[in-house]
Amino acid sequence: MDYLIKTPDQLGAVLKGFRRDRKLTQAAVGAAVGLPQNAISEIESAPDRTSLARVFKLLSALDLDLVVRPRQTGKPSDW
Repeated sequence: MDYLIKTPDQLGAVLKGFRRDRKLTQAAVGAAVGLPQNAISEIESAPDRTSLARVFKLLSALDLDLVVRPRQTGKPSDW
């Protein structure tokens, strides 16, 4: 299933949901990619305050891809 994400908060919630669906703790995910548990917590709760590199590490740990595509409407007013 694909999730349309338009805000950092939505990204955090989706990442947290995938982690929980996989029955993984923040500590276990962090250990898999060399990040402390509190970094995973920060990504999930405030992804706008973390680095893109850390987000990609979490995506990797959860076996997720990031897909960027044009908006269906293509209108800047929808941004």
